[in-house]
Amino acid sequence: MWQKKESKLELAASMVRQFMPEFSSQKNVIILCDSWYTKQNLVSIVEEYPNLNLIGNARADSVIYDLAPAPTGRKGRHAKHGKRLSADDDFTLSDEKINGYYIGVRRVLTNLFGSREVLAYVTTPEKNSCTRRLFFSTIFPEQLQIFCAWQEKPPLNQTGSEWFQYIPLFLYSCRWNIEISYYEQKTFWSLCSYMVRNSKGIEMLINLINISYSSMRLLPYVDDKFAGYRNKSVQDFRFALSEGIRSQVFFATFVQKVETQIKSTSVITALKQALGKI
Repeated sequence: MWQKKESKLELAASMVRQFMPEFSSQKNVIILCDSWYTKQNLVSIVEEYPNLNLIGNARADSVIYDLAPAPTGRKGRHAKHGKRLSADDDFTLSDEKINGYYIGVRRVLTNLFGSREVLAYVTTPEKNSCTRRLFFSTIFPEQLQIFCAWQEKPPLNQTGSEWFQYIPLFLYSCRWNIEISYYEQKTFWSLCSYMVRNSKGIEMLINLINISYSSMRLLPYVDDKFAGYRNKSVQDFRFALSEGIRSQVFFATFVQKVETQIKSTSVITALKQALGKI
């Protein structure tokens, strides 16, 4: 299991390295990832490209520290970081809910990013809730100001309000639009099982899954027989497809079983008896 996780992280890092030359002219390229990918194998890649950043969910118990205190002028080695912080006790939450959550934010240091300062966000549905989620962002709001100035809809256009400090966290919500395809692949199309153990096999499987999923999503738009499912739920379309596949498999199996003369004669006799009773 550990080797499989390491292989997927290495594959993700390899894919980023392959694509980054194509984005060399872009000012900000941002990786959005959940806590499964927020590991040293992947996050370290942001140090390799000056225009690459990462916004990711992280384990709530991740080790985080306050920024290093200012030098005192005394002899001895300067402290690399401040006191250890807690996601539960050391973040001041917003006075009101923002996009359904109370949010706290501060600059921190963490073992995950070494000496690099990052933004840490904490979100909770209720202030007295024991459920808190932690996010890290290597990009800061001021780096996104020009991008946000072109946005017409909230919350990304809130460059002149106190919401501006939460812009990186708002960007993380864009990940959900990407995640929908993976959620549907696993939940409704049963494309979640695999038995491959190397990077090449995982890459080929991912390509096959995405091609299959895209084909099923495009089918209502290229085949008039399925046009009625363009605006229907995934469950309804999956049921219609599975019924069609089941019917074809049944008839194919039926033909194979009646190929011999003996079986054909038996089937014809049975049909005649059934027709005689009508």
